[in-house]
Amino acid sequence: MKTMNSIIMKLSALALTLMLAFNNAQAQMPTDSIVADFNEFVRLLEETHPDPYTNYGGRPFFRRAAMETRFSLILDSVTSTDELSRRIRQFLIPLHDGHTGIEGSFGFDSDEHDNICAPVSFSPISDGVIIVSISSEYKDLLGSRLIAIEGIPFKKVCEDLAQNFTAENEIGRITHFCFVSSLGFGALKKVLPDMRQDSITYQILTPDGKPMDLTLPIIQAFGGGDKHLASVEEAQPLPPQKNLSYMFVDDKKNTMYFRSSQIMARDALEYIRSNGMGLDQYLSRVYYSFNDDEMPQDVDEALARIPSFSDEFDKMLQQMKKNKSKNLIIDLRGNGGGYTPIVIPTLYQMWGDKFIMDHTNFGIKFYQLLSPLYMKKMNVSMEQADAMLSSQAMLMGDYMLNGDATAPEEITDEYRNMFIGQMMSSVKDKLMAQQGKPVYTPEQVYVLVNYNTYSAAFHYMFYLWKMGATVVGLPSKQAPNTYMEMTPFELPRTGLKGSISNSLQIFLPVDDPRANQFTPDLMPTYEDYKRYNFNRATELLYLLDYIKGKK
Repeated sequence: MKTMNSIIMKLSALALTLMLAFNNAQAQMPTDSIVADFNEFVRLLEETHPDPYTNYGGRPFFRRAAMETRFSLILDSVTSTDELSRRIRQFLIPLHDGHTGIEGSFGFDSDEHDNICAPVSFSPISDGVIIVSISSEYKDLLGSRLIAIEGIPFKKVCEDLAQNFTAENEIGRITHFCFVSSLGFGALKKVLPDMRQDSITYQILTPDGKPMDLTLPIIQAFGGGDKHLASVEEAQPLPPQKNLSYMFVDDKKNTMYFRSSQIMARDALEYIRSNGMGLDQYLSRVYYSFNDDEMPQDVDEALARIPSFSDEFDKMLQQMKKNKSKNLIIDLRGNGGGYTPIVIPTLYQMWGDKFIMDHTNFGIKFYQLLSPLYMKKMNVSMEQADAMLSSQAMLMGDYMLNGDATAPEEITDEYRNMFIGQMMSSVKDKLMAQQGKPVYTPEQVYVLVNYNTYSAAFHYMFYLWKMGATVVGLPSKQAPNTYMEMTPFELPRTGLKGSISNSLQIFLPVDDPRANQFTPDLMPTYEDYKRYNFNRATELLYLLDYIKGKK
């Protein structure tokens, strides 16, 4: 009989990252078609999402929000597909779900504020944001902390912006602020109702700790205004690394650095292809994360040029084993995700049978909803699902639970082979050859993360942490307890595309203070950023110095 893990492997590839495109075309169509597509979206959302109601306050309040949006489309005689996507995004904000969304231009109401901003940009740190670029005349203010805007506390600005953007936690709200403040003031004016036309005043705390009012002119965001900006350093302590690249960072080869820019590799593409799910939307993106040359037209040839995640990890561990290296840094900063199952073999490669035993105690649960849209994505029928389950009891709308497995009393060859057989890897023969022994277990594993360590990359960080790794950097904008996976849809009349979550993940007890925002074990403070001259690579510099200090 197949285990629940086997079922999930066949029916699910967790946290698939779809890039929702910006659609600036203002396509027009009759209002009744716009309304009909909105109604279709609501139907798909209720049918596909694991829980579309709770965050609205319950089903009656969800339905009321949908009704109000529908009425507004009719009363305003909306004919623009872009306006429909904007109102759908507005409707989705209470859901607090970063994996459910729709394509369309990112702005708000189109007016003169959309294309203007101040000559300054910000970046998140552990306890707020700092200035990372500004007009050259103010270059001494680089690294200053933002305290308020026009007298409105920064935290309140972020909270008010969250009424216009989907955010799962505080760092997500901060990240949105950094994005919209440099994109254009079309969004920011929503929370600064008295914003002036010609200038804006920021309350900041300078690097030497002095409060200051900084008034900057408002300029054109794109193609105009002051092009003479000063920026913080972007000097990297290591050469640029492509996806799944690795290198030693010290002469004695004690510390290995492994870079993963996305959780996608040949292992996932072969799985997608073998299950008839289509490679078109993934192949070129994954290919060019590894290669600089033109992608071959032949799919087999292109796949052969894309490395396997677990094969590259094996090669890296073999080098560490040869040199008896102590430390491994896995850099997941800016990694937006992909297919979670392809990282599972790396945990077995580092810990062998110990991982097989320990993973059942992670306390992680996924509640995955069976829906027509999800089954279409996975190219699986209910009959096939029942066959995989060795059951005739599953119905559309049921939830599959992944996370209820129990550890065996001992790891037999049969159990281990079954476990490895369920893994998503292009080199299962190498995994089988381990016979339960690690390829190599570093003394210490460090996981480097930031606010954009998301989806499948967040999963990888969490699994490594559960196995004893130290997490270093900034919190992720993804909540540990949240909605997950992206099931694509297309609305029949407007052609608008998007995705809907089909899984609920519970990584931590609901009363755990980190259930909404995971706190890394080591976080650089403002003084640390200042010590590294606010370098954009501060998190890595901080970690490298931390490791040196432990010698």
